[in-house]
Amino acid sequence: MISVEEELIDRITAAFHYLRTGKVPAPLAIPEELPDNEVRQLITYVNRFLIEFANFAKTMEQIAQGELNTGTLLGRMAVVHSFKALQSNLRHLTWKTQQVAAGDLEQQVDFMGDFSTAFNSMTRQLKESREQLVDLNKQLERRNRFIRETFGRYTSEDIVGVLLDMPEGLKLGGEKREVTLLWSDLRGFTALSERLEPTTVVALLNHYLSVMIEIIQRHGGTIDDIIGDAILVLFGAPLPLADAAPRAVGCALEMQKTMGEVNAHNFRNGWPEIEMGIALHTGEVVLGNIGSTKRSKYSVIGQTVNLTSRIESYTVGGQVLVSPTLISAANPGLILGDEVKVHAKGMRRAIKCQELLGHHDFPELILEKEETVLTALAHPLPCHYLVLAGKQLQGPMLPAALVSLSPRRGIVEAGGRLPPRSNIMLRLAGEGGGKEAADFYATVIQPLEESSWRYLIHFTSIPPAVRERLQLLAESAKGP
Repeated sequence: MISVEEELIDRITAAFHYLRTGKVPAPLAIPEELPDNEVRQLITYVNRFLIEFANFAKTMEQIAQGELNTGTLLGRMAVVHSFKALQSNLRHLTWKTQQVAAGDLEQQVDFMGDFSTAFNSMTRQLKESREQLVDLNKQLERRNRFIRETFGRYTSEDIVGVLLDMPEGLKLGGEKREVTLLWSDLRGFTALSERLEPTTVVALLNHYLSVMIEIIQRHGGTIDDIIGDAILVLFGAPLPLADAAPRAVGCALEMQKTMGEVNAHNFRNGWPEIEMGIALHTGEVVLGNIGSTKRSKYSVIGQTVNLTSRIESYTVGGQVLVSPTLISAANPGLILGDEVKVHAKGMRRAIKCQELLGHHDFPELILEKEETVLTALAHPLPCHYLVLAGKQLQGPMLPAALVSLSPRRGIVEAGGRLPPRSNIMLRLAGEGGGKEAADFYATVIQPLEESSWRYLIHFTSIPPAVRERLQLLAESAKGP
C-alpha cells in the first residue's frame, strides 16, 4: 500500500504530464493531515504555478483569436513582463495599420526594429503608388469620357481603333466590301435551356462564349453580334484582310476542335454536353455605322449575311459547312467532305455547300469525320414526330418508329416525306402506365433511299433519361 506522500508525488507528476499535452489541470488538493514538509511546500509551489499558467494560457488563446484587449496579466513569471510589452506594441501597431487602411499614409513605426523599417518602407511605396494611381485615374477618366461620348455604341476594340484613326469613321453611312462571315450556333440549345436551372444555363453559356471569343480574336475576327448562343463574326472588316477567308477557316476549325475541352469542363461541373454548327461564306456586304445620330452600330447587312445564317441552319453538331465562294477564296489547301444542298429564300437553285474537314496548313485542326455505325433494334421503337418551322412546331404529330440507333444518330421510319436538313421533334411514349411522354430533337440528314420513308437523323437535344433509354435499347440489340 502506497503512502499519502507517494500518492501526492504521483498526482504532481500527472499534472505536469497534462501540461505537456497542452492541458492546464486544476490546482492539487492538499490534505489537512499532511505535515509542513517538503511535499507540502512542493505542492504549494506547483499550485501557484498552475494558477499563473492558467491565466497566461487563457490570454494566449484570446490573442490567437485576434483579441488584443485581454485584460491585466498578473504573476511573477518572467515571460509575463515580455508579453505585456508585446501586447502593448501589437495594440499600437494595430491602430497604425487601421490608420493606413483608412488612407493615412503618413503613419510611421519606430519601436519594432527591422519591422519598423519594413513598415515605413511599405507606407512610402503605398503613398507613391497612390499618387501614380490618382494621375492614371484622371487620364483614364478623360479617355473613358471621350469613348463614352463618341464610341460607346461599339464593343469591338478593332472597330474603335479604326474609328479613332479615321475621322470619317464617325459619319453615318457605309460601303460595299467583300468579307468572309462566320456564323456559329449551338444545336438544340433552346430545348436544353428549358431543362436546366437559369443559373446553370448562364454559367454554361458564358464559359462557352469565353472560349470561343478568345479563339476568334486570336484569328483576327471581329465579333459583330452575339445573339443568345449564336455568334456572327467578320473577317475583313473593319480592317481589310487579304487572307480573310483562310483566317476564317482556321478559326472555324479551332472552334470545333476546342469543343472537346468545353464539354470536358461541362462534365466536371455536372453540365450536359453541347454541340455547335458553323457556316462560312464569302461575299459582298454593306458595312458601316447603321442607325441614327443618337444610336447607331457598326455592322453588316445584305444577302450575304442572310445566306450565311441559312447555311448554318443546315449544319449538325460538330460540323462546318462552307459555301462555294468561300471555297474559291480559301483554296488551295481545304480538306472537304460531303456535299450539302442549301435551299435559300429568293434563290431558284440550291447552293452546293460542302463539309469542311480541315486544311493542309493546319494539320492539328483536322476534324474527324463521324463514322455512323448504327445498331438495328430487335423491335422498332414506336414514337411520334412533327416538323419544326424555325423554332415553332408545325403540323400534327405523326406516327413513326426508330429502327436503328447510334450514340448520336438514328434511323427513323416516318409517316411521310421529310425534307433533308429539316428539324424534327420526336416523342417517345412513357415507359409504364404513369410516366410522361419524353420529347427530344433531331435533324434529318438524308433519306436512305429515294423510294423509302426511312431517314438518317442526327440527334440535337436529348434529355438524359431518354438518352439512357436509347442506349439500353441499342446495347440489348447487340446481344451478349
